[in-house]
Amino acid sequence: MFLFDRIDFVALVGLWVQAFVAWVFVAILGALRRREQPSAALESFFRAFVALAASLSVLSIRFFTAHDIKPDVRWADGQPGVTACYCAYLGLKAAFGLYIVRGCYELTGRQPSARLERLWWPTIALLALAPIAVPDITPLLMVQAPAMIAAAAVSLHVLRREDAEASGQTLVRLSLRALLVTWTVHGVVAATYTLAPWLRFLLSFNSLFDLAVQLMLGVGLVIGVLHESHRRMRAAEIERERLERELARNEKLRALGTLVSGVAHELNNPLTVILGYAEILGETPEVAGQARIISEQAERCRGVVRSLSALAGQSKQSPEQLDTRELIERVVRGLESHERARHKTIAIEAAAGLVVHADRIGLEQVLSNLLSNALDASPLNGLVTIAARAVGERVEFSVNDQGPGVPDGLRARLFEPFFTTKNPGAGLGLGLAIAHAIVRAHGGTISVEPGRDNRGARFVVVLPRGEARSNAPAPTQRTTLAGRRLLVLDDDDGVRSVLRQHAERRGWLVEEAHCAEEALADPQRLVRADVVLCDLRMPGMGGIGFHDRLAGERTDLLARTVFATGDLASAEAVRFSRRCTRPLIQKPFDFGALFAALESAVAART
Repeated sequence: MFLFDRIDFVALVGLWVQAFVAWVFVAILGALRRREQPSAALESFFRAFVALAASLSVLSIRFFTAHDIKPDVRWADGQPGVTACYCAYLGLKAAFGLYIVRGCYELTGRQPSARLERLWWPTIALLALAPIAVPDITPLLMVQAPAMIAAAAVSLHVLRREDAEASGQTLVRLSLRALLVTWTVHGVVAATYTLAPWLRFLLSFNSLFDLAVQLMLGVGLVIGVLHESHRRMRAAEIERERLERELARNEKLRALGTLVSGVAHELNNPLTVILGYAEILGETPEVAGQARIISEQAERCRGVVRSLSALAGQSKQSPEQLDTRELIERVVRGLESHERARHKTIAIEAAAGLVVHADRIGLEQVLSNLLSNALDASPLNGLVTIAARAVGERVEFSVNDQGPGVPDGLRARLFEPFFTTKNPGAGLGLGLAIAHAIVRAHGGTISVEPGRDNRGARFVVVLPRGEARSNAPAPTQRTTLAGRRLLVLDDDDGVRSVLRQHAERRGWLVEEAHCAEEALADPQRLVRADVVLCDLRMPGMGGIGFHDRLAGERTDLLARTVFATGDLASAEAVRFSRRCTRPLIQKPFDFGALFAALESAVAART
């Protein structure tokens, strides 16, 4: 049984309820903390309420013991046990305030200030030692009040810029203001309670006031933590959706790569024959016009196949040092007829001397596509701006138009294959998808955003500068090639036939084999040949197996071998192109470039 006066009874019951509520919030925050990815803010708020609950429990024990009816066990202020309780209470209360400040920093996504870190333990120690000099509980309220006021003020300052619509943080700010006001009142009343009896009665309600503030603060912190958790989960969900789209895109491109690999091989061999004979026919005046038309249409087919290879991410790259200003000017010159036809202007903003290490053909294709789209989107007499600038260790290209822009809902799909916003028949929807694949193969990024002054669209390509390398070919001495022997290894009769005709017209002596095994079966033919032109995809070991056999057994023969392929879309061909040290010519041939490579191989050997 206990004997209480009314004032002390109110204070003690308030302490009990306050401690109980604090432990309830410890349990709630602890349950949230045991989730898979607890936030730093949640950890700080959990520790704050552990410190608060422990401090209130210690103070409750001290006042509970003080009201025991047995005089010999009643504690009084100044006794060692009571002073120890006060020390623990104030030290834990200081930790509560500091953890609240730290949690507010972390709730806003920032780190606590260096000053707070320096003052952390000195502040706790100073308040924990205060009861040794001030053993009475009422003056200790005046010692505690500035610390609580400072913690509330700093926390409010940290949260001042946060979103007012976040209900949890709104409640936290409201409770922090209440904490600041109540502890200001506690400090004033503790300093003046001897002036009037009613002030002492008011002082006995401080636990109830603190309980109300504590409830608001705890609920606000829980809601704030849940709001932050929801925001992080939403961000993670958006990232997961992005990765899923990227994975689905990669799967589509992988399947497309397999399809393109077969299509490229089956189309490029006939295109080689068509272009080869068209070139021969073009030397006959009577059919030169028709031959030129055949050649142009075959070139269009070659361009489609190479674009599909680039879209599948399997195109071969030949990186070199490119001056960005010169590159842009060359692309713009190729579009001058489009500019004049549409009465539109292209402005260049790129300083000379900025260099990027990239594949010339691929990067020209990207910029040409972006500029062409920008000209299509811009109104009559519109202005399209293309710029290049250095951004750290990367180079940023940007193309701005004055068109209607790209709606937010379409930006995520803009780089998908076969997706287009143009009218039916105006485009296949491959241009931006191919540009995306080329840029990604360079280790860069391509994105779209609102244009300048929110007018039109701005496409941004960011590429690493890359390593500087010398691409200048070693000088070779021209030799007389009449009577030189060429051995052609190709399983396509038409390709071998057109190659024979072009070679013989240039004075070569030609031998043929339809597979690598046939050539290896007659070593003398390999020895007689001044240069070997070997296709990659053939029955049996194919060109790759032939390369590896020579690399292991006859490096002298490998040194006079040039490889050709109509399939640079397959992963196997791309891997081979990266490790092959010999020339690799892509079908359909540019016959002038092909025989220049063959002549260089002979000249180097000579």
